[in-house]
Amino acid sequence: MMKHRTNWTAAAVCVLTAALAFCISAATKLSLPNAQPSDARSPVLARRKALLERLEKGSPDKLNVPPTDGRLLRILVEAAHAQKALELGSSYGYSALWIGSGLEQTGGHLWTIEIDAGRAKECRENIREAGLEKTVTSIEDDAFKAIPQLAKEGPWDFVFLDAWKSDYKRYLDVLLPQMKAGGVIVAHNTIERAGEMPDYLEAVFNTPALDSVTLSTTEWKCGLTLTYVRKKPSSDK
Repeated sequence: MMKHRTNWTAAAVCVLTAALAFCISAATKLSLPNAQPSDARSPVLARRKALLERLEKGSPDKLNVPPTDGRLLRILVEAAHAQKALELGSSYGYSALWIGSGLEQTGGHLWTIEIDAGRAKECRENIREAGLEKTVTSIEDDAFKAIPQLAKEGPWDFVFLDAWKSDYKRYLDVLLPQMKAGGVIVAHNTIERAGEMPDYLEAVFNTPALDSVTLSTTEWKCGLTLTYVRKKPSSDK
């Protein structure tokens, strides 16, 4: 049976506090994605808001995460003041719009990887329409090939995993040496598809250098597992 670690550090508690703030915010503003009164006057941000709403009202296949998960990703990026972020599994770019919006506020940058050519193309189009082309770089490639090539851009302080679920542990093994101490890894679908990633969940909940928690922002219970990288696991004795 998997043992969940409970020795939270102050920084990990801050992540959970941000998540709690999100839940309160989402409960009162679900109908206004990315709502900020001062932003509504900006043509670029107004266009971005319209794009998010259009995607949310369109085919569910276009949303790789629920809107509430997207809002949480943005809050976590801003709360952590992330500078260098990596996403595995862009799909059509919906989650990248949320992460990119947060990085626009922190002055950071997102590299998002998608292996499917059609999805990658639409992701790039959505990024351009949202006015985030200077903040988000879309890469069409196999993540296992792209990650080593992107190592020079790190260390990463924010990573979002939403690619092949059975490969999550392999992604973790490749990415941990590239993570910044104090960084955050967010993995998607860790409740509804937990059976496809038992090795990943075992690792993030039982590696001494990592602190993790699983939560859900919706009744669909897709599930997000937030992992705080306290230090490089290789430094544990």
